[in-house]
Formats: sequence, C-alpha cells, structure tokens
Amino acid sequence: MQTSQLVTQLLFVAVQAAALYILSRLLFLWVMQAFASRRPRSGGGKLLQLLRLPGNLIHETAHAVGYLICGYRVHRVVPCIFDAEGRGSCEPGRPWSPLAVPWLATGVAALLPLVLGTVVLRALVQALGIELQPLQFTADNMSSLLIANISTTIKGLDWSTWQTYLFLYLAFSIGAELAPSDLDLRHSLPAILVAAAGFALMIMGFSRLEMHAPARIWFESNLGHGIAWLSALLEFGILATLIAGAITILPATVVRVLRSH
Repeated sequence: MQTSQLVTQLLFVAVQAAALYILSRLLFLWVMQAFASRRPRSGGGKLLQLLRLPGNLIHETAHAVGYLICGYRVHRVVPCIFDAEGRGSCEPGRPWSPLAVPWLATGVAALLPLVLGTVVLRALVQALGIELQPLQFTADNMSSLLIANISTTIKGLDWSTWQTYLFLYLAFSIGAELAPSDLDLRHSLPAILVAAAGFALMIMGFSRLEMHAPARIWFESNLGHGIAWLSALLEFGILATLIAGAITILPATVVRVLRSH
C-alpha cells in the first residue's frame, strides 16, 4: 500500500470522528436538552434522566475502561441518575501500573466513549435484528445520497415491532452521549497530538524501507486493517446518530418553540 493512501485513510477517519462528534453534540444540546426540566437543582428532571440513562452509563463506563487500560484504578463511577447535578462522573484512583502516564490516561479516557459507545450501540442493534443500510456516497453527490439513505432506512424500519422503538431509544440515548464533553475534549488534546505525531513518525519510518520489506508489509497491512475497521465503526455511528436526529429533531424543535412562548 502506498504511504499516501494510508495518510489519506487516516485523514478520512479523522473527518469521520469529527463528524460523529459534531452530530452527537448537536443531538445532545438541541434535542436531548429540549426535554430538560426548568427547575433548578433537578438534574434536568426525570424525563431527561430517563432519556440519558443508557447512553450515560456507557459513557461513564467507557471513561473507566480508558483509565484501567492506561494503568489507573477507578475510584468511583456515578451515572447521571445518582449525580446531584445530573451529569454523571468517573473518578480515577491510584495507578496500578508503574508505566501509567496521567495525561495519556486522561486523554484516552476522554475519547473512549466515542469508540466504545459506538461498539456497544452496533452490538445492540445487531442483537435487535435491525438492519441499517451502509452509507455509500461520493463527494459529488454526497448530500442527495445521504438524505436518500436516511429516508430509505427510516421507511424500511418495521414500525410494528418493539425492537424498532428500542433501537430508536438506544440510538438517541447512546448517540447523544458519544461525544466527549468540552472539558473531556480539552483534556484529550495532548493525547491526540501525541498520537498524530506518533502515527506520522511511524508511517515515515516504515515508508523508508523497501516496498517489499516484511516489516513494511506487516505494518501497512495491520494499520490498513485497523483503519478500515475504525472507519466502518464510525460510519455506523454517524448513520445511527443521523437516524435518531432525523426522527427526534422535529419534536424537540416543537417543544423548544412552545417553551419560548
């Protein structure tokens, strides 16, 4: 595989991750927050907590997994329903590994909900037997095919089964909680920069080897497979989040308009 192809694929995955982050934040800030209670100290109200619960549990669990794999114990995980502020939290404990690096653990834990949340959502969708049409479009007709894809997928759902409604609930709840919070995103910046620099150095290093060198073939093959897996995962997350947003944005907008009067 050409080095330029790997770089292009990595950049495309970065764009997919950014798109999923933006969609998730919009789903949370515009749709999810439309159903928040106006009462102070209510944690958003019972309806908001019910809508958030599955996604928030996965979000905080993903933080915990991130700390564990980076060498830290987890002191406490609090889902939104048990948090006085209604946010949910994950507090790391002492390191279990002598190689634990604080900023790296914080960065990985901050970003992991985007990946682990999508993995869990895809597994749940497969268990429910919901079939989603893959996103297939090119740059010259991206918007039209994307709208057609979402429309076809929604029309193809079996609205007579409970699995469809459970899918929509989970896609909405988990999709809205995939993105790191603003604080998490700031904490993740050092890890993102180091990871980007690391990949750049590895790609440049292996690209200096002969085209048919075993080490280069091994590196490029495994990196290519990893990129393809992550790209397909992010594509699924984008699709599921778009479906949840397409169905819920109108009710949320109506609620916001009614509340403004």
